[in-house]
Amino acid sequence: MNTGNEKRNTGLLTAFMLAVFFTVNFITPEQPRTTMIDGDGSGLYAYLPAIFVAHTVDFTPVFYYEKARRTPDYQGHNYHKIGGVMINKFWCGTALLETPFFLIAWVMSLILGLPPDGYNILFQYAVALAALFWSGLGIVYTVRLFRLYNISEPLAWGLALAGFLSTNLFFYTFTNPSASHVYSFSLIAVLLYYSKKLFIQYDKKPLYVTAFLLGLIVLVRPVDIVVVLALPFLAASPDAFIQTIRKKVFSKDVLIAALLFLIALSPQLIINFLQTGKPLIYGYKNEGFYWGHPQIFKFLFSYRKGWFVYTPLMLLLFPALITLWKRSKYEMISFLTFLIIIVYVFSAWWNWLYGDSFGMRPMVDFYSLFFLIMALMFVGIKKRVLKILLIVFVAFTMLLNLIQTYQYSAGILHPDSMTKEAYRYVFLKTGSQYRDVIGDEDEYFYGKISDKPFFKTSYQPGTPAKGWSNPSNIIVMVDTKKTVVKMDSQHVYSPSFTYQVPEELTGKDNLYVVFSAEYLEPDQEAAIDALFVVDITGKKGERLFYKAFRMKRLPDQKTGEWREGHIGFKLPLITRETDKMVFYVWNKDKKTFFINRIALKLFTYSRDMQ
Repeated sequence: MNTGNEKRNTGLLTAFMLAVFFTVNFITPEQPRTTMIDGDGSGLYAYLPAIFVAHTVDFTPVFYYEKARRTPDYQGHNYHKIGGVMINKFWCGTALLETPFFLIAWVMSLILGLPPDGYNILFQYAVALAALFWSGLGIVYTVRLFRLYNISEPLAWGLALAGFLSTNLFFYTFTNPSASHVYSFSLIAVLLYYSKKLFIQYDKKPLYVTAFLLGLIVLVRPVDIVVVLALPFLAASPDAFIQTIRKKVFSKDVLIAALLFLIALSPQLIINFLQTGKPLIYGYKNEGFYWGHPQIFKFLFSYRKGWFVYTPLMLLLFPALITLWKRSKYEMISFLTFLIIIVYVFSAWWNWLYGDSFGMRPMVDFYSLFFLIMALMFVGIKKRVLKILLIVFVAFTMLLNLIQTYQYSAGILHPDSMTKEAYRYVFLKTGSQYRDVIGDEDEYFYGKISDKPFFKTSYQPGTPAKGWSNPSNIIVMVDTKKTVVKMDSQHVYSPSFTYQVPEELTGKDNLYVVFSAEYLEPDQEAAIDALFVVDITGKKGERLFYKAFRMKRLPDQKTGEWREGHIGFKLPLITRETDKMVFYVWNKDKKTFFINRIALKLFTYSRDMQ
């Protein structure tokens, strides 16, 4: 390996990534950004303000700090109590890798007179720079891994960067830097490099480094321990794999390797013990896998989040398997086995779409290996025309990825509710008129919904109903003689239903609402900004929860016909303080449309698939 060339190329990579970083965050019209720590990233990061600011491993102060700066629907799903201590369901690996950048922001905050609270603007950008560093390191080690397969250095850099720009690794580096996936990508790239060296050199150092890295990988994202299933592929042959196992696993070296693995895991074990008295706890309360019901097709091909839909570069894995078979049947079988297993595991998670995210984010962690498989295909192609076609396809995926990254950032792509119709409607569209026009799909939940609602009610205009308000904007339509509610600039709220929460629901956190309404638009998109609203208040009148969903999920330019809008969503935990829930339609844009029947159904759901 030419270290001089690597240093030069690493410098160029650093300059390129910094240029993109400043463009994304400072140069575009809607910048600079002020929030980097968001979504699941808040929970991943929360160890740092808990330990360094609140000086505790009880996450109660962090939970209330986050709740105070968020919208009323924030429920802190990252946290729950065990034995009176608020724990974090995420492990601390991401926070550990962010620590050097956090400490720099801490010192700079003190120097500049900013509150060292863990969340000021310096801490936000510290997390962004942490992601930039670890992503860059992952790319460097991806190139080094390519070089171990005798791929020339210029080609290795070109292919690695093409993969970076053509996939949602780019998104998680620059747009959503607080997520764990950049960190996992980097650690797995380094692990694959040293694991390959282990199979080549039979040396202690690669074994020790691999063991320690595996511990860090688990510390960042425990499910990524499945990466060990990729090791047979790296051995290149069954004989090499077996010989390495015999020489290393069945020797005293393995004891040191096991110790290093545990040392890497020790931060989480210590934190768990301080919190609960147990070194291992399962933090994902009321969450789990549906091993008998994996959503494999949706995981790969759905418009909602499908891996191949939003990262079409990975379609090249199919022809790559053919070239891999020609190169080595063992490598092809071992890689395909690994791929099948991780797709099964990740698609079996109860929330197979993984919440608000761009594309299928759990696969990002393993991109260095996927890039390698595609790189081996590229160097194995002999016909010039095939290489040209491959380059054209990669260029298309790169352009598509960059456009869709912008679309997601601008609110054109919905974070978790895309459909075939919505995808086609906004495909390659970047105009402001396409922002925030896609409504939510029904919320996912862990378990099976009850066959019948435990409560239901409906409102028909002109017919009084218990619990429903009696509005003044009821009219009779001239042409149909139908009694309806007229929504316009003077009447922005529909009849509302007030549900007085009974005591028997106290402690319930498995309630699900289906809210629907029939509506008619006399003019195009008159109801496009109409919202289903739920507003939950406490016994002292305080707001406990508030959430709004679009009644109409997609612009369609249809007029003059009655249609139904509906939304399904989870309710928060019902506590002793919960008093009442109010449901209504809000005509936010104050345009004129009509509502006929409004209905509510409340269900429970069990947390199993039986």
